[in-house]
Amino acid sequence: MKPFTIVGLNFVSLYMRDIEAALAFYTNVFGPHEYTEEGQILYGWRMGSTWLTMFPSIAGTDTERNPCNTEFGIQVETPEHVDVLYDALIAAGATSGMSPSDTTMYDKMRFSCVDDPFGVRIDVYCPLV
Repeated sequence: MKPFTIVGLNFVSLYMRDIEAALAFYTNVFGPHEYTEEGQILYGWRMGSTWLTMFPSIAGTDTERNPCNTEFGIQVETPEHVDVLYDALIAAGATSGMSPSDTTMYDKMRFSCVDDPFGVRIDVYCPLV
């Protein structure tokens, strides 16, 4: 039995070399982005119960590809499970992108991210009440 419980898979992110062209394309398809952060280059569109987020390639794991990497977010049951799953991913060979911490991006959450050995970024999070 796993020492953590996965609740959902959310927050799809794309890392684009030509962020302006990508922004124009996605805006043309989905309308104006609904989220950005002050001082950050990121654009978010609500997609049903989750978000599609676009970042510039410099924030990704491979700046020569387009999209530059793929990312997915795993929602776990408790804030403590963020740390447990993060440790399990690191132990399996992932590298740390951001160690577990309490943060805000769309919602208050306990958050961490790792890059798997194949270039995929994996976010692990739990909303904070």
